[in-house]
Amino acid sequence: MFIGALFEEVLFRGIIQNLLLVFLEHHWTAIIITTFLFIGMHIQYFKKPIMLINITVPSLIFGWIYCQTNVPFLVHFLLNIGMTLLFKYNLIKVKH
Repeated sequence: MFIGALFEEVLFRGIIQNLLLVFLEHHWTAIIITTFLFIGMHIQYFKKPIMLINITVPSLIFGWIYCQTNVPFLVHFLLNIGMTLLFKYNLIKVKH
């Protein structure tokens, strides 16, 4: 989970969001476009709306955190652990 979160944050926030910010010069536009690209990488959740929301909202937050601190991967990693545990112990259920 650590490597996955690190890879996604380096790619999406460190590279894509930074490049968009250079060209667009507006933080929230770069964050929103990056979020759409991030969602596109998680196509397995397109038929599960709750999971899609679970990807979209954190992505927006990770983009904002990146603008503020440059370290969203730690928050991403902790969120992944938390969500995994919630699903594992059936505290959150997704209908199939």
